[in-house]
Amino acid sequence: MISLINMIFSVLEYAIIIEVILSWVYANRTNQYIELLHKVTNPLLQPGRKIQERYFNNTMVDFSPIIALVIIMVLRKIVFSIL
Repeated sequence: MISLINMIFSVLEYAIIIEVILSWVYANRTNQYIELLHKVTNPLLQPGRKIQERYFNNTMVDFSPIIALVIIMVLRKIVFSIL
């Protein structure tokens, strides 16, 4: 059970990292795998985008992946402390 939860958190972290790399390299091209990746990572990145829009509105760099990775790390610690 613990290894499954750890694997889910790791997959989410890797999905965010892949999303960031693809945003640099593979811009404006879509296929079914990238659409699936967007569907998985968009709910994770959305809170970070809202925070950035509210407090850092004029920045050109998207900090939402960093915020999402921090949130995932905090959630992982909370879940493992409960288990």
